[in-house]
Amino acid sequence: MRRNSKYDKSKPMLKEKSQKKRKHFRLLYKLEAGLEAPMFLLSILWLIFFILELTQGLTPTQERLVIAIWVMFIVEFLLKFFLAPRKGQYIKQNWLTLLALIIPAFRAFRLLRAIRVLQVSRVASTTRFVRALTSTNRFVKEVKEAQGPKPTAEMNVGVMLAASPSADREALVAFTAHLIDDAKEEMAAATGQEWFFHLAEPEGLASDEPRQPADFLDYASLRMAEGPYDMVVVVTDVALMSRKKRAEAGLASTVCRVLVISTRRLTSTRRGSPARSLTSEAVRWNGVTLLLHLLGHVIGLSHRNVRESKLMAPFEFREERGRAQHFGKKERKVLQERTEHLPERELRGGTMLEALIFHVLMALRHPKDVLKPLLRNWAFLLPLSLPGLATAAVAPSFLLVFTAEIWDVGLNMQNQTVIIYALVSILAASFYLVRVQSLFLPRKEKRVLTEHLAVANVVIFLSVLLACIGLFFLVGALMFLIEVYIFPEGLMKTWPTLLDQPVIDWTIKLRLAAFISTVGVTTGALAGGMESKTVIQHLALFEDEP
Repeated sequence: MRRNSKYDKSKPMLKEKSQKKRKHFRLLYKLEAGLEAPMFLLSILWLIFFILELTQGLTPTQERLVIAIWVMFIVEFLLKFFLAPRKGQYIKQNWLTLLALIIPAFRAFRLLRAIRVLQVSRVASTTRFVRALTSTNRFVKEVKEAQGPKPTAEMNVGVMLAASPSADREALVAFTAHLIDDAKEEMAAATGQEWFFHLAEPEGLASDEPRQPADFLDYASLRMAEGPYDMVVVVTDVALMSRKKRAEAGLASTVCRVLVISTRRLTSTRRGSPARSLTSEAVRWNGVTLLLHLLGHVIGLSHRNVRESKLMAPFEFREERGRAQHFGKKERKVLQERTEHLPERELRGGTMLEALIFHVLMALRHPKDVLKPLLRNWAFLLPLSLPGLATAAVAPSFLLVFTAEIWDVGLNMQNQTVIIYALVSILAASFYLVRVQSLFLPRKEKRVLTEHLAVANVVIFLSVLLACIGLFFLVGALMFLIEVYIFPEGLMKTWPTLLDQPVIDWTIKLRLAAFISTVGVTTGALAGGMESKTVIQHLALFEDEP
């Protein structure tokens, strides 16, 4: 009986310990999530001080800031150590961080003055070492987390239906089901891995008006994140227009891994002839050929002539098609070589910092997918297509160029100051426009970010950045021309602040034009904004031809 009573008394104690451990786990998780971003920013600041000491040395104030940051790192480590249920394992996993925190004590409290002799070489300084060590350790940890686990060797494709008010939804669903059934076998054989197509319920469109493929990006990217899917195929019955204003049967984006197919183009015929039905054999096999053609594009195959490839030749509707086409031996070899990189990596529930690193890493993995649309979309000239942005930038600039105070500022500013101010302002304006206009995909916040959505977001940001740079040069050139050819030289002699300036040469005018242009870009971003639909359409995320 005594044994039983002791056993009964120990049960609530064990339960209490278990609850306490779970509570500590939850607190540790919340603490890590909350401190990750600010502590990483402190690491970056510490790294900046490290570079400054290597190049020009630190001031006493900067030295005190370094010690303050070091103390914050110690407090963070002690808090996490206190909350860690298995403290020995925590020390074992974070020994490098512990070492990085201990070493500065020798310098901060002067316990071992002999170490200061090493400062003469400006190479083995303990402070420099710990800054590099701490920042590198934290950065490597973030990189590993942002990369995510290696995906399984299978492709999951989301198939979305966008039906107009006049569409026969049942026929559209049946046609799409045949489409994916016929394409699945060929894709599995060509790539050497399983393909799963997930057909969703049709979504209604507001009208029968023609659409551009970019119009479906918001819808497709949201479904890609919810899936999550490696690719998304959108099948619609409305006409599909390319950026060149031509009706196409289908278009694909290697950047976003989104394909759009229009049944309107497949069923349309010449004038005087009855339209084809979605149930006809010709429409079915031409649709399968088009889908395989676009999937080949997304994976990495380029156009071929008809003799080299029946699938990768420029798509044309052919009445005589009566079966699915096949990839050639060379094409299958290329597809199989790319099989390892086909499944999408994912970032699930990451912090803002992890999302940033994930975007950078995915862009570095796909440099061609980033560069191609940037070369096609001429983002540098995008402000010319956005009158609201251009007007909000130019209007205040016209007022500033005829103001005595702005000339006084331009005469007394250093070139270095103007350059730094311009760089910071343009970057800030780009971030502001992207965030305020919700240009990043998916437009609605999701806890899953796929690999190619990250690549698309990098393209979007770089395009907006180039647009702001283009706006800067546009406004700056206009201001410089006004200063040189329109501004009355005699007017400056009447301004008290400019009486002592003997000559105002072209370098001063150029510096002033750059300063006014920077102010114009800032006001343009704040007041003018961008039309998100117009911007997305100009980004050239989709190829111009199927």
